[in-house]
Amino acid sequence: MKTKCSGISVPHLTRYDLRPLLRPLQGLHAGVDIDGYVIKKTSDIQPKFAIDSKYFSRGWYMVEVLLESDQSYLDAAFILQHNGGRKSQHLRLPIRSGRLSKRLLWFARGGEELQFSPAQSKCYLKIHHLILVRVSLIFARDRMRSRLKRRHLRVPFRLANRWANYDATFRPSGGRVSYRDWVKKIEPTFWPKTLTSCNSVKFILLMPIENSDSLENVRCTISSVLAQDYKLWQILLMPLGVIGKTVLNNLNDFVSADNRITLIDRSIYESVYPSLFYSDTYQLLCPPRALLASKTLTCLLHVLKSKPHAKVIYADEDLLNEAGKRCLPDFKPAWNPDLFFSRNYIGEFILFAPALLDSDEIYDFFSSQAWDYLFFLKALRKLKDPQREIVHIPRVLFHRLKGITSTTYLPSCQQVLKSYFNDIGCRKVKVRVADNHRVLRVLWPLQKEEPLVSLLIPTRDMLPILRQCISSILERTTYRNYEIIILDNQSINPETLRYLSSLKKYSNITVLRYDAPFNYSAINNFGVQNSRGAIIGLINNDIEVISPDWLNEMVTHALRTDIGCVGAKLYYGDGRIQHAGVVVGLGRLAGHAHKFYHRNEEGYMNRLMCTQNFSAVTAACLVVRKCIYESVGGLDEEHFEVAFNDVDFCLKVKEAGYRNLWTPWAEMYHHESISRGIDNTPEKRARFDREAMSLKTRWSTDEGKDPYYSPFLTHTREDFSLGLNERTKAPLWR
Repeated sequence: MKTKCSGISVPHLTRYDLRPLLRPLQGLHAGVDIDGYVIKKTSDIQPKFAIDSKYFSRGWYMVEVLLESDQSYLDAAFILQHNGGRKSQHLRLPIRSGRLSKRLLWFARGGEELQFSPAQSKCYLKIHHLILVRVSLIFARDRMRSRLKRRHLRVPFRLANRWANYDATFRPSGGRVSYRDWVKKIEPTFWPKTLTSCNSVKFILLMPIENSDSLENVRCTISSVLAQDYKLWQILLMPLGVIGKTVLNNLNDFVSADNRITLIDRSIYESVYPSLFYSDTYQLLCPPRALLASKTLTCLLHVLKSKPHAKVIYADEDLLNEAGKRCLPDFKPAWNPDLFFSRNYIGEFILFAPALLDSDEIYDFFSSQAWDYLFFLKALRKLKDPQREIVHIPRVLFHRLKGITSTTYLPSCQQVLKSYFNDIGCRKVKVRVADNHRVLRVLWPLQKEEPLVSLLIPTRDMLPILRQCISSILERTTYRNYEIIILDNQSINPETLRYLSSLKKYSNITVLRYDAPFNYSAINNFGVQNSRGAIIGLINNDIEVISPDWLNEMVTHALRTDIGCVGAKLYYGDGRIQHAGVVVGLGRLAGHAHKFYHRNEEGYMNRLMCTQNFSAVTAACLVVRKCIYESVGGLDEEHFEVAFNDVDFCLKVKEAGYRNLWTPWAEMYHHESISRGIDNTPEKRARFDREAMSLKTRWSTDEGKDPYYSPFLTHTREDFSLGLNERTKAPLWR
């Protein structure tokens, strides 16, 4: 049966080639090659083709697209232009160059005109395949169900809702698991059982009460403490300012209701604190701005029983909205020092071991606007092994109440952090406030003289991108003491050879011939052996510098004694995130955090704007001390010729006792895989599978145990969205 319309008639399950119907609408230079394919160069932010047909009839369609481009990933879209002036509908389709992509289209009313936007940036591409297939409702429902199931998403029965959920999966931040479903289905399975041996540890809850804290919030927080499974605790109500008679009477009512609640004024604190703090007493900061989960103290007790060396403990938290519903969870990483220096991701609710806090100075700590930050930094100075003694509980133990955000908190954090660095002997470290992103930027000092940096750039022909890379480094880099070593892997193009020869005029550029089959690890190891610098920079030839101080930023971090590999913030050509740190375990291997987010987005918990530690960073732009590179054996030439060599290298560096770091303050474009291409042949895919298996075997990446990533976040995507039981194991501490 055919569907007739005044546009085109598409029989069910018939493959219909749309390429002959493509007509440039805006931002396009199009032509046809000898194979009949449409070729175009874009010149607009959102280039568009019109489909040369009046309209399409009502129903379901499957579209298949295969593009070849100089951009690795394309953010394509099909635009349904409704009749009658109604708003157009954008149906997105992320496309990887050289790979077939499919999605459903729904013409809900019929009469819609169809447009095709193959990219959102200037690029070259060739359309090899653009097929439309009319499909049945049964096929469409099943296709939507399969896609949602694979992503552990809810599959609504209602067609319109199922379509909305399906369409959302094609958006970078869409198609996420409901936190309500997670709270209902997943969280209850991870609570520990009540310990039989109770009453062995006493908790003192320090509750500072500021003028901005409402009595209702105080009441709610105290009620949540009273409801705890574990009962050996004491609350110290600590007013921080002059309080009125009415407030004082209400606080006394709390004290009268339970003898474990004590009201302590600053004037009497110094005379009573010795009797309140004992050698076995743990102090929990607990301002009246959250409700404690019913098993909060039980979880803390479990951890203390299992990890008696724990000195500081923190946990995940979420927000209670105006309706009292839980939302916006903060699933935190394990101890991440550089993230903590960028923003206080740990929060106000922290457990301290006995004698870790100076009890006689507690009231003085509260005089700072950023007292929670100050408490933690004071304790941090006393820890001998912070990585071992600071423990994270990946459970939501605190439900934040909506409060007033202070505009002076971040400047106060700046002062507190600067004082911390001064106290530990790092007086040259500068701390700035990045107001637009609500984070701190820590600037580490260089040595008296800039150390020599050897930038290694493997290449094989592809002159345009190599020239762009070299020119951007020479013209935009403010750091002066560097050498560029171009590792020429069998270039044969005469223009490329002439260009390489012309670089001899630069005293800081060397061209080395590497005459062997392509092996990324071996080429870079060869480059390191012939380098003079104390710092090694691994740079892809498809990198383009954006921020002039990129090398200064990366080198100052690499010079820190506890830092290993340093990575940069990389963008695709259209400004979307290509690399913002590597999470081990994504896709059972490793993946780039926040991939495809837009350039100015802040990311999950503001992490796109924060310098922080990651398990790995990409070698497309990686800086590391030469002594570290050589001590771990460099890149593995045998097991990781092309893929995952950077992940393996970073994990070896991490295993050697260094922290790997990613900084958002070194920005570049990464025109990914232009020079080498993608793994789209049987030989390349077989090699990729071998290297993937080597990574799994060596580092157990399929277990998804990355300390800098919550076990409750997805391991099937790279967007920090919530995972729904994708991992059956979530440790109680890490």
